Amino acid sequence: MNIKKYINFSISLKNLLIGTIALFLFMFPVIRLILLSISTESQTWTFAQYKILITDIRAEAAIWNTVYISFAASFISAAGGIITAFFVAYTNLRHKNIIELLVFLPFVIPAYVITLSWTELTASNGFLSMVLEKIGISPINLYSAGGIIVVLGICHISVVYAAVVHMLRKVPLETRWTAQVSGCPVWKSLIKIDLPMVMPAVAGGTALAFLADIDNFAVPAFLGISSNIPVLSTYIYEKVISFGPDSFAYGAVLSVILSGIALSGAGLASMMSHKEKIMENTQEDYAIRISFSSKKRQLIEGGIFFVLALFSIIPFIYMAGNAMVTGSILSATPFNLTWDNYYFVFTNNGLREAVCNSFFMAGTAMVLCLGMGTLIAYFLVRDHSRAAVFLSQCASITYSVPGIVLALALIFYWSQPVPGINTGLYGSYSILILGYVTRYMIIQIKNSAAAFATISEVSEQAALISGSSYIRMWVAVIVPQLVAPALSGAFFIFLSAFTELTMSSVMSSASTKTIGLAIFNLQQGGDYNLAAAVSIILIIIIAIVLGIQKIFEEWYTKRGI
Repeated sequence: MNIKKYINFSISLKNLLIGTIALFLFMFPVIRLILLSISTESQTWTFAQYKILITDIRAEAAIWNTVYISFAASFISAAGGIITAFFVAYTNLRHKNIIELLVFLPFVIPAYVITLSWTELTASNGFLSMVLEKIGISPINLYSAGGIIVVLGICHISVVYAAVVHMLRKVPLETRWTAQVSGCPVWKSLIKIDLPMVMPAVAGGTALAFLADIDNFAVPAFLGISSNIPVLSTYIYEKVISFGPDSFAYGAVLSVILSGIALSGAGLASMMSHKEKIMENTQEDYAIRISFSSKKRQLIEGGIFFVLALFSIIPFIYMAGNAMVTGSILSATPFNLTWDNYYFVFTNNGLREAVCNSFFMAGTAMVLCLGMGTLIAYFLVRDHSRAAVFLSQCASITYSVPGIVLALALIFYWSQPVPGINTGLYGSYSILILGYVTRYMIIQIKNSAAAFATISEVSEQAALISGSSYIRMWVAVIVPQLVAPALSGAFFIFLSAFTELTMSSVMSSASTKTIGLAIFNLQQGGDYNLAAAVSIILIIIIAIVLGIQKIFEEWYTKRGI
């Protein structure tokens, strides 16, 4: 009887600890932000800041721009994602693995690097502008609402593609055969049969792209701040760094509005994902459904590779060349190239410190997420713990709200978590690591939970029955089966934190500057070629990390673990 009481107490203590972590790490900062938006410095409740919002013309423009730009960009992403998914899933095109690589490249590379590469390519003295000028077309102005829409649309094509391509492969072949037997043309069966069946995936992917556009700070900051095109994320940034009277309280109000828009998009995406479950158990069919003649196939392949290379490769090649030009020279030629900018990146103390800071904070956040997220996933799958479910739901909320909003919430809360106690965390490594953990924890939880669902529980029970302790059971049984899928999520968390800009733009200090913030500051200061050099180094680092992940996965597979 005493043993049973002890076990019940232990379980309650575990749930209490998980619930406490969920509240303090995920929920209390968001609640504090909401309360700040309806309070004054004297701690009285008021909606005065919301009344100011009604009369703020710039805030009205920021809200409209946020919704309009995100909607327009998500439709560009949808068009690109659907078309590419159709050719990959249904047709006899060759080199589909290369097509997928080019589609996902803008998703892997940070948005601010993509934006910088496109601004270099479309500058007045850029290659694309000179080509367009020769054929009588006006140069492209990316420093406009249209420019922001196009770049955001390119960045998130892969979001829609990933949602649609798998669903297209699940459309039963029998429906196509039935349509053909009844004399229905291919194009008509695609519109009348296939498209309605994959529409939930299309809508869900578009909603996710919309959510990603709202959350994106880099593209509107790089292209919109200098051209006076505010969106809510950049307007919040302007308010916070101004340190004016009530700037933080008004920033909290704007954050609540932005979060409302973002959570509406997240709710729509979740609703669409539930509709997709009708076909979730259907096996993907990789059979070719539409065959083009050799000539047509080559023409289509050439067109797709040209467009994807224009989106994903050419801007970076041009940026790499411009990074070898000194600031006083307008354009690159074989006679004026130099390695000075790259040399500066490796010898400048500030830039080296920024890279080291990003490595340290991203690595620490990855380890913390890997440990905590995997443990929570175990309780979620094996124990069906309600506390673990609650924590994962809280972590989903902090991942859904825009990064700029979460950054403000963490600053407000952790600067003074308890009235009268000032932690001094603002601007420190700790607040940024806390931010990364709070932001990306749900990725590890979901990844590890999916892995646990595929691991048989029998081997764990056998280890415990044979007298092994829980620690030995984890080391000998669980970890060998879990290491590959768990590290897959951890690598993604590391890259996300390492290249992060949104949160670090308001949470960093002079001593905790990150590589993303260093590129942003260089671009805003007009040092475009130096910013390009840092961006190319960042791309190389990303490629190395992804290469290490690939090598590890292949080694792990060959070992047959």
